[in-house]
Amino acid sequence: MRLNFKTVMTMFACRWKCFFLVAVVLFASSACSKSELQNAKCDQLAVAGTSVTVPEHELDYKALNSTSLNAEVAKLYGVDQDETLGVVMVSVYQSEGQGIAVETCVSGSATNLIGQINQLEFEEIREGAAIYHISTFRFTHKEPMTFRVDVAIVASGETHKLKWNQKFWRG
Repeated sequence: MRLNFKTVMTMFACRWKCFFLVAVVLFASSACSKSELQNAKCDQLAVAGTSVTVPEHELDYKALNSTSLNAEVAKLYGVDQDETLGVVMVSVYQSEGQGIAVETCVSGSATNLIGQINQLEFEEIREGAAIYHISTFRFTHKEPMTFRVDVAIVASGETHKLKWNQKFWRG
């Protein structure tokens, strides 16, 4: 097939239009993704929390920005609400029956991308029959953190290791 100038220019124009259309679609989807990320950031409580079921126990854990805590809850737990302060919460329940809280010893660390380790010092908080272990850590905007948390069940002596990665935003 011989290509003349007109054919080449028509193909170029078509490709340019296709490129432009793809660029617009990508930009629009990027804007939607940023909006979804913003919503995910605001709904961090739901996204950040998770649980693991091990024989006889359920381990619930979450990490979130301290500004996500209700002001009364933050005050009750003695946590400052600071846009660069994160909170890690761990609780353990019996997996069968009424979900009775289990006594545990919790320790761990939060590590940023350049390897700086922040040892987590968990404080035990009891509210009625519930037992929570809470610690705080510092982070910078959009900083991914790796959490390593050891949960030792007092009654059995078993230790369960949790590890997860999570990104944090200010605000």
